[in-house]
Amino acid sequence: MKRRLTKRAFIVALVSGLLFIAGSTAQASWLFVIAAGVLGLVVGSLFIRHNLPAASIERSAPRRVRVGDEVRVGVVVTNSGRRALPLLRLGDHHGAFEDSAILVERLKPGQSAHVELVKRAVRRGAFSGGEAVLVSGAPFGFLRSTRTMDVPTEVTVVPRWVELRSFPILEPSSYLADAVHERARTGAGEEFLGVRDYRPGDPPRFVHWRSTARAGHLVVREFEEEVASRVSLVLAGADTGSPPDSAYETLVSAAASIGVYALATGHPVDLVRSAPGGEVEHMGDPDRFALLDWLARARPVDASLEPLVGRALERMGRQGTVVVLAPNTGSAGSSLDAAVRLGQAAGCRVIVVGATASSWLSDTERSPIRETDLSSLAEQRASVRMVARGDDLSRCLGP
Repeated sequence: MKRRLTKRAFIVALVSGLLFIAGSTAQASWLFVIAAGVLGLVVGSLFIRHNLPAASIERSAPRRVRVGDEVRVGVVVTNSGRRALPLLRLGDHHGAFEDSAILVERLKPGQSAHVELVKRAVRRGAFSGGEAVLVSGAPFGFLRSTRTMDVPTEVTVVPRWVELRSFPILEPSSYLADAVHERARTGAGEEFLGVRDYRPGDPPRFVHWRSTARAGHLVVREFEEEVASRVSLVLAGADTGSPPDSAYETLVSAAASIGVYALATGHPVDLVRSAPGGEVEHMGDPDRFALLDWLARARPVDASLEPLVGRALERMGRQGTVVVLAPNTGSAGSSLDAAVRLGQAAGCRVIVVGATASSWLSDTERSPIRETDLSSLAEQRASVRMVARGDDLSRCLGP
């Protein structure tokens, strides 16, 4: 706990000194009495103990929240000491939320104050806690005591996502190279594909009686096999702009939107990203919450995309889709062309979601930025979605 005199104390002490000088000049004893009384208040404040070590603080918040959402955060201040706590100012600082300050009235021994705040989640990430700062200057504001406490409160702030009505992992492609992903195959699905002659072991309920009557022998219905191709989200690149409105944060939101859509439509998902130190981080087959939590911990790292795509291809079949999310700058942007070729050589569909980094910079900041021309990706017949600052993400990702 820190204790120090305030500016008010020095000003009052200066006034007291002036009164002493005035009393000496005017030979007015009453001025000496006033000066002594004023100075006594300042000196007496040095012996005040605000009993802040007796205060304990608890904070409650939702375990998971989305960037930009407002949530209720509860704060409880308890006096566990034997003396009363004075009037307090409580500054609540948590990495996930906006900073706030509240006034806590005088607490008797054993008494608690319950405060509920409405806060906005402003930063994506996983947070274990935050500081609470107690300040008291009671009773006159001449001496200020400050105590800083770390209050554990685990909160995971997941990225915002948009609801997609469609995405190319299900939509027909105009490229011949993607035909393998769309060719209907016979199997145990629900979509009617055609009829064929009966084979021993076929379920009787699949017999097509009209065709059987015309052919003179048993004919059964065939159904299209439901193949849920694997979707791999590859995320890398440096950041431009100021989070939460920045190029990398937009890519994370795009990854969350695509991942949520893929899971909702029955596609298994892989997640691959670059970690500090050149390592490759991977998560396979997450559910919705695990996917969002994994993206909440993503950090901008400018690295080549080829090792990341290579890791994604280890679990990818020829009917898989690799979605590469990167800005058009740095090592990630310059390696997009090679990453697309690598994925296509393995027989996968490759979709690029790129962020136009310069759109998050001012005119003076854009000059040293070198952006990669992604027009060559169209020549490789890769599907490209570009996102710039202020764009509607659902429109950029949609058909």
